[in-house]
Amino acid sequence: MTYTFFTNRPAFVHFYLFRKTLTRSQTKILTEQFTFYRRLDAKNQSYFRHRVTTFMQSKVFVGKAGFEITDEVKVLVSATAMMLTFGFRDFSIKAVKNIVIYPTKYFSEVNKVYHKGEFNANLNTLVLSWDSFLDGYRIEDDKLNLGIHEFAHAIHFNCIYQEDINSVIFIDTFNELRALLAKDEILKNKLVSSEYLRHYAFTNDFELLAVILETFIETPQAFRNQFPLIYFKVRQMLNFNFPRY
Repeated sequence: MTYTFFTNRPAFVHFYLFRKTLTRSQTKILTEQFTFYRRLDAKNQSYFRHRVTTFMQSKVFVGKAGFEITDEVKVLVSATAMMLTFGFRDFSIKAVKNIVIYPTKYFSEVNKVYHKGEFNANLNTLVLSWDSFLDGYRIEDDKLNLGIHEFAHAIHFNCIYQEDINSVIFIDTFNELRALLAKDEILKNKLVSSEYLRHYAFTNDFELLAVILETFIETPQAFRNQFPLIYFKVRQMLNFNFPRY
């Protein structure tokens, strides 16, 4: 706790008595299709594979509208979640128990509109449309990534109700960021007028966080150059000390 107090980081992140691993074909999917994983060193790749395997085994994946859940689907969706929590000691995202995948956008009977994805906290369910999920990774620097966006909502909600060290750091730092933007009108006006964050970010706090995380993951150097104070707050929230960040 003393270390965390002075550094705003957990004393350790990775400790596993037995590391799980992916199959050879699953590892091939991760290597060929997930840039973040390729940039890690061998030791962190091993940790990442363990976490992806553990996450896949702990969640229920459901295909809707005829969509088939394949290894590619489970690996890439799980890798997205594990990327965002790779600096966390507790990476399980307990708020998500079910992951529902549609082939394309789907009609919501609740609000009578089409959705590409959503996180339903009441049902502990994260919903994604597969074509939009893949679009998020086809262009890796456009600051639009459905998987990151929806998992950001789930992680945000999860951290509010958890008391592990990373959840506390995450929420405390986000509150600091909110206070900073509320207090420093020059910085907030600069952020809004720059259009670096799409306007949707300013809908509410949950959307602000989700869009910020999309932007941080996809364009870290531009983020750091344009808004260094905000960038380092986000880096602290995620405990992100990895290649390119």
